[in-house]
Amino acid sequence: MKQIAFFAAVLSALVLALFSGCRGRGGADSPFVIEIGGSTSVVPAMELLAAAFQEFSPGVKININGTGSSDGIRNAGLLYQFGMTSRELTPFELGSGLNEQLLAVDGIAVVVHHSNPVASLSIEQIRDIYTGAITDWSEVSPATSGAIAVVSREDGSGTRGAFEELAGFPGRLRAGAIETPSTGAVRSNVSGNPNAIGYVSIASVDGSVKAVPVDGAEPTAANILAGSYRIARPFILIYNDLHPVSRQFLDWAITEGQTLIARSWVPINRGQQ
Repeated sequence: MKQIAFFAAVLSALVLALFSGCRGRGGADSPFVIEIGGSTSVVPAMELLAAAFQEFSPGVKININGTGSSDGIRNAGLLYQFGMTSRELTPFELGSGLNEQLLAVDGIAVVVHHSNPVASLSIEQIRDIYTGAITDWSEVSPATSGAIAVVSREDGSGTRGAFEELAGFPGRLRAGAIETPSTGAVRSNVSGNPNAIGYVSIASVDGSVKAVPVDGAEPTAANILAGSYRIARPFILIYNDLHPVSRQFLDWAITEGQTLIARSWVPINRGQQ
């Protein structure tokens, strides 16, 4: 009986620790911890917000984990106070009692190797490349040729789901496409292959790859807002019951924090642009 009581006490302590971890931790001598996880595309925006918030709230520590949209939704309120997703929730997910807050609108940039001379692609050409109807660069640009290496995100990625939906080929990715687990992996594959094509958040386009205009429109926040760049999706925070400190961070992120969002994304508060 003593052993049973002992193991029951240990189990209770573990459950309490897990529950406390999902709500945030903090004490007299340690900061209150907010755990955030999910879409790797949302990570740069959240890191920017977290760094600024922690400057004037030194008693708060924010941990950000890039684990993918599906994980962010699945573990919101469990492992994380906030889950990050870069796709809309399904009706089933909405029916699970989660709350959602739009944080920003982000463009998905189509990227190629810097040596690729292609000047622009249409939505239809992008769709045909990703479904296998177009397989060589010579079919879209007379200035180049070579078998196209299609780079995509993994199944379940919020970026992939949004990209396929917006480009008009949900669930029809061509056989043999390179599927990668993160934004960084897409960039790495494209930067290392002159014939590759991929897609990343516009804020994640760096000097290693070249963003291609789509239907003549550059992937910029201004063009997304104007409606000329059409490959855009939401950045959403998912949560359940919140500790007052976590609520304070959320309220700040969708008000004052939108000034930071406007640096690379479309803010939800147009007055912050």
